[in-house]
Amino acid sequence: MNDTFFRFDPSRDRATRNGEPVTEDMIEEMARTAERSGPPKGLVPGGKSLSGGHVRSPKVQVVLSYETERKVRARAAAEHMSVSHWIRRVLEKETS
Repeated sequence: MNDTFFRFDPSRDRATRNGEPVTEDMIEEMARTAERSGPPKGLVPGGKSLSGGHVRSPKVQVVLSYETERKVRARAAAEHMSVSHWIRRVLEKETS
């Protein structure tokens, strides 16, 4: 997986769909379609609690160097998992 991510800036970047500029009418139609169809099947808002039961799992923020963050993203992508899941797996191994 070799995804490139960037921050979209509507004042600078032009959104396109199938090579055509996205219009307000297109956005409204996509929103109506999404509202009619509901959330994707299997989507669980917030996901399953990692702490068990109906308790919200705590979040921890970590500050990394750009190089370390790049390596973590690459490793997670290579293993077809989210960065969060990959880091959680590493930490669980270290703390067990």
